[in-house]
Amino acid sequence: MTYDQIDARKEYVKRARASFQDQEEDWTHPTPEHEEPALGKTFSLRLVLGLFLFLLFVLADVTNHNILNFSTSEIAAEIASKDDYTNLEKYVMMLLADNN
Repeated sequence: MTYDQIDARKEYVKRARASFQDQEEDWTHPTPEHEEPALGKTFSLRLVLGLFLFLLFVLADVTNHNILNFSTSEIAAEIASKDDYTNLEKYVMMLLADNN
């Protein structure tokens, strides 16, 4: 390398370092107070609603009550049915067979 190339390289490195000095404080600023949390209020509402429905199901199961004319054993059997899983499994196997 010639001295001109070395000087040009030093200048380039100097300019590159200077460009990062302007961005140095960006990550140190605290988050704004009015900013909503990452999960948001919708997640909290869904969690509370899911917990309420679960407790309603457990209460109906313990007291042998029906929920909308369905017994808790019928609801559990419907949830545990493998229809959706079987259809998904067949679709995935079909895709894998096409790729081979």
